[in-house]
Amino acid sequence: MKIKIRVPSTTANLGPGFDVFGAALSLYNEFEVEYVPNARKTSFILTGEGKKLLPRGVENLVWQSMLKTFKVLGEDKYNLENLNIRINLGIPLNGGLGSSASAIVGGIALANVLCGKELDRSKSQIADLAIKIEGHPDNVVPAVFGGLCTCSDGDGDHATVLHLPIPKLKAVLCVPSFELRTKHSRQILPKSVALKDVVFNISRVAMLTVAFCRGDYSLLKQGMQDKVHQLYRGKVIPAMNEVFEAGISAGAYGAFLSGSGPALAAFCNGKDALNVQKAMVERWKKESILVKSHVLDFDTKGVLEI
Repeated sequence: MKIKIRVPSTTANLGPGFDVFGAALSLYNEFEVEYVPNARKTSFILTGEGKKLLPRGVENLVWQSMLKTFKVLGEDKYNLENLNIRINLGIPLNGGLGSSASAIVGGIALANVLCGKELDRSKSQIADLAIKIEGHPDNVVPAVFGGLCTCSDGDGDHATVLHLPIPKLKAVLCVPSFELRTKHSRQILPKSVALKDVVFNISRVAMLTVAFCRGDYSLLKQGMQDKVHQLYRGKVIPAMNEVFEAGISAGAYGAFLSGSGPALAAFCNGKDALNVQKAMVERWKKESILVKSHVLDFDTKGVLEI
């Protein structure tokens, strides 16, 4: 038995929607598992982005997610002696593009198929389990469903997921050469936020939602403003606001910190995408920062068996 799963990258928050908004993008990790009944030793084969940085054993997040899924499904026959796991990494590690969310969702999906697809076909049980493992929903939910989502932990064991219209836009992603781990990026945030900043963000979230629902992307520049997390994370990301402004001046509707960073993102029309990409990259180069950049579509499928 051989199973192959594809999971999209994600961009979270979209400015003011901290831990709530997320979108799936057309950059992917692929996960493959082969069941070998008589094998004596498992093999973890990693290729692609950051392959030398990830563990090849029980500490691997894909395997940890598989184990938790086996436990939920009441399966105990699978173990490291009879599964060969291959991971092809297309999503940069620690870049703010949902690499860990992809590993979690990929591991759950692999285990689910091995166990006869016991989790529901609507994917909601996959999303609920992924949120429990990850701790917050904004990256794992779009990785599961695709598209543009708002999400919350909901009541009890089930997440509340709302799907917004998928923008007819391109996403420009600029990933710098330095890393900013999610744990460190969260430690930067303050313990409390001023009431006026909360009101500011609520107004921007409302504007952001209207922009996507109406297709009025002229609202994105203001709707992607934030005072809850970008203000603080920007202190460790050189020229963040200047890169935003460079992208907007080149034609982007709005720009934001992707997830916990350090990747920066902008949404724009297809005709402006290359100009936006060039402007953002060039502005960061003035800070002597090397950048990998992508012009991506919105993924509409989410996690998928291929």
